Formats: sequence, C-alpha cells, structure tokens
Amino acid sequence: MKLKKLKLKNFRGYSSEVEIEVTDLNVIIGKNDIGKSTILEALDIFFNGKPEKDDWCINNDGTPIEMTCVFNDLQDEIILDDSIRTSLAEEYLLNDEGDLEIKKKYPISNAGSVSEESYIVCNYPDNENLLDLLSKKRQTLQLQVDDLKIESEDLDRRQNKSLRNAIRNHYYPDGNIVLQTTEIKVDGSLNTEDNRKKIWTSLKKYLPLYSLFFVDKPLNDQDGDIQDPMKEIIKEVLNRDNISPLLEQLKTAVQEASTFMAERTIEKLNELDSNLAETLRSNFPKEPSWNTIFKLTLEDERGIPLNKRGSGMRRLVLLSFFRAQIENRRTTDSPSIIYALEEPETSQHPDFQMMIINALKELSETDNSQVFFTTHNSNLAKEVPKSSLRYVYKNDAGICNVESGLNSDGTDNENIIDKIIETLGALPDPKNKVKVLIFVEGENDINGLLGFSKLLNNEDSNIINLENNENVAFIPTGGSQLKFYIEKKYLDGLLQAQVHIYDSDKPDYIKSVSDLNAENNPQKFGFNTIKTELENYLHQDAIKECYAENGIVINLTNILDNDDVPEKVAIAVHEATSSSDWYNMHTDPLKLAEKQSSKISRAKKMLNTKAIEKMSIERLKERGGYDEIRLWLEKIKSYI
Repeated sequence: MKLKKLKLKNFRGYSSEVEIEVTDLNVIIGKNDIGKSTILEALDIFFNGKPEKDDWCINNDGTPIEMTCVFNDLQDEIILDDSIRTSLAEEYLLNDEGDLEIKKKYPISNAGSVSEESYIVCNYPDNENLLDLLSKKRQTLQLQVDDLKIESEDLDRRQNKSLRNAIRNHYYPDGNIVLQTTEIKVDGSLNTEDNRKKIWTSLKKYLPLYSLFFVDKPLNDQDGDIQDPMKEIIKEVLNRDNISPLLEQLKTAVQEASTFMAERTIEKLNELDSNLAETLRSNFPKEPSWNTIFKLTLEDERGIPLNKRGSGMRRLVLLSFFRAQIENRRTTDSPSIIYALEEPETSQHPDFQMMIINALKELSETDNSQVFFTTHNSNLAKEVPKSSLRYVYKNDAGICNVESGLNSDGTDNENIIDKIIETLGALPDPKNKVKVLIFVEGENDINGLLGFSKLLNNEDSNIINLENNENVAFIPTGGSQLKFYIEKKYLDGLLQAQVHIYDSDKPDYIKSVSDLNAENNPQKFGFNTIKTELENYLHQDAIKECYAENGIVINLTNILDNDDVPEKVAIAVHEATSSSDWYNMHTDPLKLAEKQSSKISRAKKMLNTKAIEKMSIERLKERGGYDEIRLWLEKIKSYI
C-alpha cells in the first residue's frame, strides 16, 4: 500500500483544503516559514499521533482539522473483522478512483482537549439500511438475515463477509447497486455492539509505516536523530510478514490466559457481591505496543551513546541507515514505509550531500518505499525528477498552496519550475566551454553512454570519456530532472554542435534522425542504435553479476538484439524475489500495468548504472557493440 495523495484543511497555514499529489520521491521546496515542514508533521500526526491545540489555523472558526490520505497499490485481500479474507472493493470501501481514502477529523473542545475521528470516504451503496452494516457483529448480522428471511446456497452464517453480502443482495437483487460518495466512521467506540473499532484496528495494520527524522533538532539522552533510526529498525522488523504472526500468536495467548484469570476473579467476586460482579467484564482497551518493549541504541566502546557525539557524526549514521535500508529492502519482504526528512543536507560536506540524495532516490525506488524531504539546497534539488518537485507558496489571498513540477498531463509546469529555480537560486554553471550537445532519449541513456565511454576510454585513451567532460552537455529529449530543464533553458539558442543518439524501437526517433541527417548540416548528426535500445548491448553475465551483488540470483537467457531487455530482466528479478506470477500481480489490469511498469523502470536504471560497470571490452565485442559505440564517440570528439 502506498500514499497517493494528501489533503489538509484547517491545519496551521493550510486554512482552505489543499491537495498534494504524492509520488515515490517527494521533494518539498519553498521559502522559509512557508509550510514545508508542516506537510511532514501533518503526515506524522495522521499516522502516529494527534495535533496540539496550537495546530489549528489561526483564522479557524472552531471547525475540526481535517487530514485525508489516499492510498493505492492496495492488497488484493485483507482480513477485517473475522478470519475470513475479503477485499476493500467487496466491502465497498474504495473511492470513485478505486483507491482507499481515509479522512481524519480532529475536533477540539471548549476546554482545549483534542479528539480523533476516522472515516473512510468511499462509493458506498445508497441505501439507509446498509449504512451501519460494518458496525454490526456476527450475531446481529445473523439476526438481520433471519428478520429479512434471506435464504441462499452461498450464505455462510459463520462469516461476517458472507452475511453482509447476503444483506446487500437482498436490497439489490438485480446486482445493480446504486453508489454514492459516503463518509463511513470506522473507528467506533468501546460499545461492545459496535464492530467498527475492530475493523479500524485491523485496517490500520495494512497502512504504511511513517518515520519522520528531524536531523537538526536538539538531542538528549533518550531521543534524537541517532536514536530514531534505531527505533525505526525495531518498528519495521516488528511489521515484517515473518514476525507479525508470531506477535499475534503471543498476544492471543496472553489475552486468553489473562481473560481466564480475570473471569475466575469475577466468579469469586460474585460469591461476595453479585450486584458488583454483574457490572464487570474483562477487556483489553489497547493493542500492545511492541515497539516500546524493545530498545536498541548505538554506543562506542566506552559506552557513550552517539547522540553525545558531534552532529556531523550523527548525520553520517543516519546516512548509513538509509544506505543499509536500500540493500535490506531489496532482499527482504519488508512492509510499506514512508521516510520523511527535514533538510537532510544540513551540516554535511558537499560529497556527503550527494551521497544523501542518491541514497534517498535509490531508497524511493525500492519496493514499498516512499520518501519525503524538504530542502533549500539547489544542488540536491537539481538531481531529482521534476515529477518529484512540490512547491509551497502563498497565493494572492495569503493562503498556502502546493503545486507539482509537472502538470496533470505530464508536461512541465514551467511557471512552478521557474519559481523553484528562483527560490533556490539554482543558476546554471557557465557553459562557455561546451562544444557539443548530446541529445538522448532520457536519463538512463545518459548513464549508459557515460558507462560505455568510460569502458572504451580505459582501453584506448584516444577515445573520449564523457564522464565529467566540460566540453559536452547532455540534453535528454524527455529529460525528467530539474538540472536538465535548467541546462536546456540556458543552452537554447546557442550554436554548439549537436549529436543525437536515439534507440531504434520507436518510429518517431528513426524519422527524426533521418530528417536531421537529410539537412546536411555539418554541425548536426544523428544515430539510431542498430540494436533495439542501449540495454541490448549489455552482456547477460554482467547483468546477472550486478544483481548477485545484491543477493538476487536471476535466471537470464542470452540477450538478443530485438529483446526488450529491461522487461526481460524485470521479469527475471520478479521471479527470483516473489512468489506471485508476473502476469497476475494484481487483479486490476491498470494496477497490474502500474506494478509491471515500476519494476521495468527500476530494472532499466539498474542496467544503465550497475550492470554497465560489470561490462568488459570482451563482453561488449561478444555482444557486437564495440565498433558501433566507438563510432558514436569518435563523432562526438570530432566536434571538440
């Protein structure tokens, strides 16, 4: 399960409802004291706590704070109020986009106490007889079935799911259920007749974990940024699929034994005072908090905790935690988790700053992981995709608003991107040394060309090495990162030579190269790959070796010239790391396509960064790509 959207209303500076789109990587940018950290803290409240009375919008008229989280990539099956598996779709608990939408309202009393109410916003059957269906326990559902005189071969009176379905079918016998957007309160009460508390407790187990790190906050012996990663390790381990069932077994055993003794106590009390005994019952009002039982810390050989050491060292530990998580989440079946950081670049050497951003980007690309961070650092912001940029600002009415770096149709939101550049001071580096512009399809192609040029240069120093070469600038035609937007804006209109290198898997790219070369302009030249795309020049042994370094052994046949290599590798990785079939990861065709596309994208990046490092001249020649790639590089060098 992943977070898709966040909505805020009446929370601090967000008076009117603001809707924030969420991706796997989310970089929040804005001026000081504009509401960047507010977004991270709102999520922390939603997942882990409650607001304080000072969190209400200053102009609030007493209406509750509202925080709404929309989730996609949902589990196919869940367990709600009994041991029978059902789905959110079967229980009509999804919104009109097929997502899980949970709204939390926080009313505040005249005395200043804050309460919490949880709702599911969903397309629910428009029938007043069904509105409280989820609140009813099995015995009540059975009585309702009897009152309605429902008889069906499919009815199983031992299952809440089956009873609810039978009741719905009674009111909609033709199957044409009329739906309307409804807010269903799900957190219930302590009333033993209200089943919604149990449903909400079960549903919360499927939500992502949320971990917020404030790397610059004051530290003490018990809390701090060095303690936090250790706490999150415990929290994540406790939620793993191989651990949580053991905890559930332990909880059940403790509750059954304790309840037995409590009931025996009431029996003995009955012998002394029957009136008092009749008013008492055993109950566990709270779920056990396992993460408070286990304590983990880091200390040196003298027993001094690291939160007593310098801030730079503490932040290095935090960086190391994220790097370790990358490897861990690639090789273990980890729960969904959202990491959030406030200005991770603070007090860090520039080299470590780049390591941080690369680690966070890579972490966001692992399964079931999402990352948020705020930043004022232009160098960090330039390294992230424009789709990840979120700009916080106040409109002319003084109301906080948040916009994405991309429009809903996937095109650049140029107005917002320009504001981001202005806010960060992200000015381009001088380009007077650039002699040739290299146009490619995307960032992966850049990484691939850099890797191949380095490989050929190591064999023959006369061949140009494109890595850190001031004479060349890459222009991705579909450039996703902010730095490419800045580069292109700066270089527009300049008269540098151009070399275009595109894959041959798309007719548009074949035509564009043909038209370009037909101009007979000595300052422009284009190539289409002879093989389908750049990944087809990789050797299967190089691919298998790079995955083996991460503990993943894949079964990969020989790479052919017309193979869709990223898809082929993604399938092999999926088969090596998952029990589900590649074509049956989700019942919804659109969700299945999203999952497959995400895995292919990660494979493509792995191929062009890690697998290419395992290539040798011999392997490149075996694949038949040596002469062709050398020709591209010689053409680039001819313009310098």
